[in-house]
Amino acid sequence: MMSAEEKLFSTQLKEVTQTDHSEAENSEFITTLMNGSRTSRDYVLLLSQYTYIYSALEAEVRALVTDPELAPIFDLRLERSKRIQDDLALLLPLHGFTEIPRALNGTLEYVRQIHEAAKDPARLVAHHYLRYLGDLSGGQIIGRLVERHYAVSQDALSMWRFEGIDKYKPYKDEYRGKLNDYAVTSGRADALLEEAAKGFVLNKALFRDLLTQSQQSALLSA
Repeated sequence: MMSAEEKLFSTQLKEVTQTDHSEAENSEFITTLMNGSRTSRDYVLLLSQYTYIYSALEAEVRALVTDPELAPIFDLRLERSKRIQDDLALLLPLHGFTEIPRALNGTLEYVRQIHEAAKDPARLVAHHYLRYLGDLSGGQIIGRLVERHYAVSQDALSMWRFEGIDKYKPYKDEYRGKLNDYAVTSGRADALLEEAAKGFVLNKALFRDLLTQSQQSALLSA
């Protein structure tokens, strides 16, 4: 059973990130992508930016995965980089790309912040939590809607499938329990809360950049 302190931390985490989380989810790029009013090319642009972000995150996680305090959280089954690469190998040629599009400014800042966060493991845990629990939650909706609206095949949507994790909800509940166990000191909890808020701000900046890039591409092709 969770202690009062663990419950308090879970509540704090939700409260601290609630506004930024909502704003990120309601960013114009994402909302229009999800309602079917963009194109499959926009999805490819999003996935391309994830190449850089997950590569940075997973490199830093692997460097710390043997730490006994981090190992329970840093489950390597969650890694997405190989799946993103596999999806892009199918999608890039279909959309006229000969290579992965360059990293946008928002992506570069996101990557920089991940590497900076790794100097304090609690801050890296925050990025791990935001990315992977997001993929196991809202990411599942993204995968379904992209398939529905843009006829992207299941073969090119492996980003959203987690092999070896049969039931996502129990896994997420267990993950949150491990997260609460980790945030046992005020220093860790404060760092994690602060970095989680930054993570959503970084996501919003990325979505703004993607919207601008999409609009510029539309003008060039008009």
